[in-house]
Amino acid sequence: MAEGTVLIVEDDVTIARFVELELQHAGFEVLRAGDGPTAVELLESNDVSLIILDLMLPGIDGLDVARHVRKKGSMVPILMLTARAETHDVVSGFEAGADDYLRKPFEIPELLSRVRALLKRSRAAGTQTPYEASGVRIDPEKREASIGGTSLDLTAKEFDLLAYLVGNAGRVISRDEILASVWGGHHATDSNVIEVFVCHLRTKIGDKENKVIQTIRGVGYFFARG
Repeated sequence: MAEGTVLIVEDDVTIARFVELELQHAGFEVLRAGDGPTAVELLESNDVSLIILDLMLPGIDGLDVARHVRKKGSMVPILMLTARAETHDVVSGFEAGADDYLRKPFEIPELLSRVRALLKRSRAAGTQTPYEASGVRIDPEKREASIGGTSLDLTAKEFDLLAYLVGNAGRVISRDEILASVWGGHHATDSNVIEVFVCHLRTKIGDKENKVIQTIRGVGYFFARG
């Protein structure tokens, strides 16, 4: 039985073919696209479990493909491949809808680990019941968040972070724990990616005085129970 169907969107034929063979060997069914428009067409006609998406593509770049996927309402996990690793580029990928990113060049064991982790998280989301804290309600199955009955417009990674904070409300969460649980531990501890996303969340939930998402200097964050 196949582990799932993975769509590889990569214009470098050598990389795409190498990844395809390794995924097939690991038990996955694989589809390939060498550009954005082809990827969109394949997504329209196939049931895909996960997308491995290169950032730089001809026709439609990876960011636009990710935006198209999310605009359609699909929550299929997206692992973005990039030769860039600046915070701005990483944040742009997450804001477009990516769930994780992998820097080129990469090792196949790490790629497979990321793929399996994303699939596991995606499948587990469908078995969880809603929960809330400080008026923020999280519905893991629908991947929806709301506050005071009003839906929040969140990117995929913003949802993941908010869901983790709400799920751990009432205790201090270290930056390392957040990186390990929300980002899979794949970012350097000196990265300010967390700070950028916390700032976004505070704005979206109306936490102007930082009373709901509190920064614990030198440690991490505390989400108030309310």
